[in-house]
Amino acid sequence: MNKKAIICLICCRGGSGGIKNKNIKSFCGKPLLYWTIKFALDSKVFERVILSTDSKKIARFAKTLKIEVPGLRPKKLSTSKSNQFETHNYIFKRLNLNDKNSIVCVLNNNPFINKKYIKKSFKKFKENNYNGVVTDYAKISGDYIAWKQCKKKGRNLTFLFKKKFFNLELNRQSLSPLFVNIFNIRWGKPSHLKSYLSFKKQLLKDNNRSVELKKIDNFDIDDQEDWFIAQTIFKKRFIE
Repeated sequence: MNKKAIICLICCRGGSGGIKNKNIKSFCGKPLLYWTIKFALDSKVFERVILSTDSKKIARFAKTLKIEVPGLRPKKLSTSKSNQFETHNYIFKRLNLNDKNSIVCVLNNNPFINKKYIKKSFKKFKENNYNGVVTDYAKISGDYIAWKQCKKKGRNLTFLFKKKFFNLELNRQSLSPLFVNIFNIRWGKPSHLKSYLSFKKQLLKDNNRSVELKKIDNFDIDDQEDWFIAQTIFKKRFIE
């Protein structure tokens, strides 16, 4: 295989619905984004670490950490409804990244995706000769058993699934483990990551690989309660 650049792409928008200025809000003494960039750099896996953002403030901060910020992306690619894969494709075209010259890892801005997972996922990607995709996944706890899921209608809760399809009396101890893709880490060729359709096609093939997250690292920070819990865990694991 010809030499290809190993590239990290971090997509980080200025707005956030659950937590104002979330991506640069102080998290354990540093902006949240600092930790994602730090772990990417500390992994020593990447030749280039690139940040895509629509925010001048985020761009200025990222540049202080000596990573690439190739201008600001359009606002239409930076809303809560924007398709992440359209953002990937925009960056690939802007920087002329393609299957002949690049291998890409997309990292979500999540401080629990540390250098250990970056290195482990890269090893998996090399094992399959850079074909297919590599993502992170986690075991689903009993709290998320499908037939326990309900929707609210007025004051009532109704099951999403009909009882005839599931045995509602089964408990989690009776079940085989279930897993879900998290997508905080996504390795692939640019052609795999340029659209959700191309990404999904690769996921359904036999040559995709996954890296299992520990339960404690499968943590999304979506609101103030999450923020408090995440800081408490992070301090214990990575700072104290």
